[in-house]
Amino acid sequence: MKRIALLLVLLIGLAVTSAERSQQPTTKAPPARSATRAIDSVSFKPSPELQKSLDELAAAVQALAFRIASDPQIKAAVLQVATGVVTTAQQVVAEQSVVIEGALKTAAERISASQSIPRQPSKKQ
Repeated sequence: MKRIALLLVLLIGLAVTSAERSQQPTTKAPPARSATRAIDSVSFKPSPELQKSLDELAAAVQALAFRIASDPQIKAAVLQVATGVVTTAQQVVAEQSVVIEGALKTAAERISASQSIPRQPSKKQ
């Protein structure tokens, strides 16, 4: 039951994000195409079958989100699972705070050490 509720929470998040993106008006004009294209750019165009599957998945997730929003029992279960996830995350951070602080201290020392090394100017030939 907890796994199902967690899955529902994730699906709700995806549905809400998708719904918000589709409702936001586009205020920016598309960027002008430059004559040169970046060499490392990748163009991705999904196949018609994949696009159809993605559209069906989005519709199913949105329908599920509306059902969760309208059903008080499901909403309560999702809220309970979300509360449990937050509590668990807080416990993990509290238990691992010494390790996290150590990692942050080590990272800060390495950054400081790398910034204190004088850089050699490159010689042009």
